Amino acid sequence: MSQRNERSKHTALNSATHWLIHHAAHRAPETLSSRLEEEWLADLESRSTALSGLRFAVGCCWASLVIVNEYPRSRVPAASPVTAASAVGPASGFFTLTDRNFRYFSLRSATLFLIAGLHAALFYGLITTLAHTPSIAVPPRLQNQPVAPVPRTKDLPPVAGPDLKDWIIHVPKPVIDVPKMDMDVDVPGEPSDKPNEVIPEPGLPPVTQSHLVQRLAGGPGAGFPETADFYPSHSIRLAEEGISTVEVCVDRRGRLTTEPTTLKGSGIERLDEAALKLARAGSGHYRATTEDGQPVNSCYAFAVRFQLRK
Repeated sequence: MSQRNERSKHTALNSATHWLIHHAAHRAPETLSSRLEEEWLADLESRSTALSGLRFAVGCCWASLVIVNEYPRSRVPAASPVTAASAVGPASGFFTLTDRNFRYFSLRSATLFLIAGLHAALFYGLITTLAHTPSIAVPPRLQNQPVAPVPRTKDLPPVAGPDLKDWIIHVPKPVIDVPKMDMDVDVPGEPSDKPNEVIPEPGLPPVTQSHLVQRLAGGPGAGFPETADFYPSHSIRLAEEGISTVEVCVDRRGRLTTEPTTLKGSGIERLDEAALKLARAGSGHYRATTEDGQPVNSCYAFAVRFQLRK
């Protein structure tokens, strides 16, 4: 889009330059018009930029005005129109300008105003082109604004109701007819002197007291392997510590009957595997569970702590 705008702007400047040179040459006398246009167009080709060409065209307009105003009083023969093109440059001397007309605006002032107007028009066109270029809008910064506190609503006054202070409500006492029932009550005999003796009811078999079994859970016994012997070397280097809870099932002689399992892991798989290896190695060194002093087959859990010495 920007390249297209630059190309159209360059084309417009070239068109304006050629039009100014053509217009300036045709304002000159007929004997000089064609020769001046030819010389000026040839000189225009040597201009490198469009803006320098535009300045050259404005100079041609000024030169044509000078030629029109001074040609009748010029001392140079009409057969040498080539020298008129030199009036554009600063070293002009072939035309003798006499009897200048010093009006309210001189010719130099009018040319200066014309050049200033052209520059202003170019500057206005540049600003207008840039104004239509889309720009990225920067979002405004977020600012925290204090919020006014919400006023608390006042408690509503109690609704006035009837005053029940002096009211008396009379409720009649209900009359309930209870039928009479004939009941045979067995009166127990005299209480026994033994406080813990259970007196059986008549017609029922005697009640025997239940026996409470004294159970003592087992665990690792004498000769059980040390935890440090099963501490993983990699965990020692990484300073890994934890507690793993293992469940085992042993017989009356303290030997494993099934594979030990992990009830609650330590969170580190190496430590949990080491705890299972320790539980397998301790087979035969477990203390069996006892009931009333007699060893029995049972399952129980115990914790294996892996902790580095400090």
